Amino acid sequence: MQQAYCIIFCSFVVQLIHVAGFTSSFSVRHLTNRRLQRGSVPALAGQFTENERYHRRHRPEAFRKERRNYDDSSNRQRKEWLEQTTKRLLAVSTGSLDKGKWHEIISILSAWSSFSKRDSNAPILMEALLKRLVEEPSAQISIDVYNKILDAWACAALFKTHPPARASQRAREILVSLQERFEVDQTLQPNRESFDVVYHVVCRTEAPVVARRLLALREHLFKTGKNPFAAVSIHDYTLLLNSYANHGGPNAGVHASGLMSHMRIMGVEPTLLCYNLVIKAWIKAQKGRAAAEQADRILEEMTVEPDLVTYSSVISAWATSGMKAHAVARVEELLKQLQEMMQPNTIVMNAIMSTWVKSRSPNSVARTKQILQLMENSTDALMRPDLISYNTYLHALSMHSARSPQYAKQALQLLDALESGCESGRFGFGPNLFTYNLVIDSFCQIQEPKAAALVLRRLIRSQVQPDAYAFNKVLSALSRSSIEGACSIAEGLLRYMDEAYMCGTHSNAKPDVISYGSLLLAYSRNSDADSVWRAEALLKEMKMRYLAGDVRLKPNKICYNSLIDCWAKSGQGTLGARKAEELLQEMQVQFDEGDASMAPCITTYNAVLNAWARSNTRCCAVQAEKYLNKMWELYHAGEAKVKPNDMTYNTVINAISKSKNEGKAQKALRTLRKMDLLYRAGNKETRPNQVSYTAVINSCAFPASNDPKVRRKALDTAIFTLAELQNSGYGHPNSITYGTFIKAVTNLLDKDDDLRREMIERAFRQCCIDGQVGQKVLRYLRKAAPADLYEELLADIIHSSGTTISVEDLPIAWRMNVREKEWKQGTVTGKVKRHGIESRIDRRVA
Repeated sequence: MQQAYCIIFCSFVVQLIHVAGFTSSFSVRHLTNRRLQRGSVPALAGQFTENERYHRRHRPEAFRKERRNYDDSSNRQRKEWLEQTTKRLLAVSTGSLDKGKWHEIISILSAWSSFSKRDSNAPILMEALLKRLVEEPSAQISIDVYNKILDAWACAALFKTHPPARASQRAREILVSLQERFEVDQTLQPNRESFDVVYHVVCRTEAPVVARRLLALREHLFKTGKNPFAAVSIHDYTLLLNSYANHGGPNAGVHASGLMSHMRIMGVEPTLLCYNLVIKAWIKAQKGRAAAEQADRILEEMTVEPDLVTYSSVISAWATSGMKAHAVARVEELLKQLQEMMQPNTIVMNAIMSTWVKSRSPNSVARTKQILQLMENSTDALMRPDLISYNTYLHALSMHSARSPQYAKQALQLLDALESGCESGRFGFGPNLFTYNLVIDSFCQIQEPKAAALVLRRLIRSQVQPDAYAFNKVLSALSRSSIEGACSIAEGLLRYMDEAYMCGTHSNAKPDVISYGSLLLAYSRNSDADSVWRAEALLKEMKMRYLAGDVRLKPNKICYNSLIDCWAKSGQGTLGARKAEELLQEMQVQFDEGDASMAPCITTYNAVLNAWARSNTRCCAVQAEKYLNKMWELYHAGEAKVKPNDMTYNTVINAISKSKNEGKAQKALRTLRKMDLLYRAGNKETRPNQVSYTAVINSCAFPASNDPKVRRKALDTAIFTLAELQNSGYGHPNSITYGTFIKAVTNLLDKDDDLRREMIERAFRQCCIDGQVGQKVLRYLRKAAPADLYEELLADIIHSSGTTISVEDLPIAWRMNVREKEWKQGTVTGKVKRHGIESRIDRRVA
């Protein structure tokens, strides 16, 4: 009997479709097949299902493709018919539609609703059909028809067939219009479905402030009795809280907390989900102390028992609070509270480890290791460590590896364990890109570029795709390394990186300006004669590729500063200085054309000054003073980034010391006096240091004339400068200072001059008292002091060690403050770092 009814109903629908204008070839096949698939006719459905089962089992891909093509074809034909029918119905004159025809319009309108998720015209045509119905006085329209249109606009917003905000706004306009009309003539009252559809799409697609206004409207309608269907439930409040949490605006936390307070006023008790969403809103709205404290306050004020999500959210807020020690102490307290209530899970333990890592505490390595071991020993499957746990521990090792080289080795051992676990079948524990990058970074921290390069090789050979960060870290480590051949290794690595990207082997490792900048820095620190020419060719290559469309290779200020520094150290004399000037002018042109990032800074001008100081030309001092005056002019004109500093004046003094001016010693001292006056006037950048005084003494050591008066003035200047440094608050003489002074006395006084003997003896004995006797002091003393004075000063050492004396033979008290090697490295490093390659300036002096 049931089968007979189904067949009769199917025949009736087919007849209706013929009347409506369907083509018989489409309608009969489509509707009959749909009925058969749903099992409305069991006798035939069994045969169809068996055929379907065969295709699914033996030809799954072909079956899916055939089914998809069939559905697409059916939908396309159906849409074409709907468009034709809609056009025909809209063309009918007003008042000519009988009951059957306006029922047909409602059916067509309902059919369009199934296309609202993928067709942008569906809601528009549905509104046109509704408008046509409204024009018919005899048409009976229910609220369900309006709900279909509201649902169509909601689908258009959620599936983005229209701009989401516009589609949602249209749904709101229709709802408000319905309510206003209902208040006037008491017809077509919006029901619960009407409000829920519009409210849901507004919360999902528009700003939370719009959803809050709609919620207030619903509360007003319900409170005043204008529409009881507008009643607000706990689910509606939760939707708005979720909107605040996902939106993450600067005031999202404040609004979410205010809404929860409003809920209590309205007699709605917040659920656990509500509290968690408010905490999430605070975390996404703000970072730092305020968000963490607010999340903590909500946890303490909760009237329901918190769960693991609550604790993990609060702990994550403290992890990003930036409060370091206080954050660590607080998350440890929260962990104890949680352990008294329930067993922590992996997410909570990972959040605590992350807090320790971000605190940068020296104890973070030990604590993260302890937590990781606790997770590994746990019998609870929900607390077992995952890859995030191991990466967090690796992050702690990498962050503190500069403090202890053993941490880098431990990171490598953990990487070995993760790779072994992956090979043995431990699912989800294979190292990812972040894992390898952390291990690479740990070796770069301890200046072991070869070990970092070996880890990079393992990354390349693994199934993980390396990125540009991994290559750039190794390139940066090589550029700062003093190992032999570091520059050549860096050059080869960059070429491999470029070729691998071009052929698609490493599609995520495209060379960028950091990659090329690291190699330029390596060239600037390399002593090979052809380094400067290779550096210049590399910058030209960057320019050509940038003009060809590779925007990631646009040379920046750091690249230009590196090449200028390379020319300064090239030993090319005037050519190096002129090349440095050309690069400076090129940067200025780009800045004048509108590229603010290429504005020459103090680093750039200091590098050009250094190029002139090293040029060994007669005009080097004149050029240095010219650039110094130009820098002050630019600074007074508003260019704050070119304000001269101590490095600027030290370089000018160095240029003066290499000039042929007879009064260069006094001129260098006057420059030092300017530094002192500027510093006392409030220019903290021009504070003199040991390098400044040593440079003045060095200008005295090489007089430009054999005139006794000139040499005597130079000697007086050297004596005065050393005495002033000893009594000033700018530092104390170091091994380089004493060695330079002894050299100055040697060059300015004859061998048989008693004053020479007296000055050398006095300087050496003071050097011994200061603990600054280094290899350079011994070498200059051996050349300067008469044989009897040399034996007298080093009698005990010569008696015990023989004629050859090294620093290690000296008493510890004589050499305990020597930092000669570090001072030299600090001087060179200080210049390079001031040329913009590194963010920190580390000037190490004794």
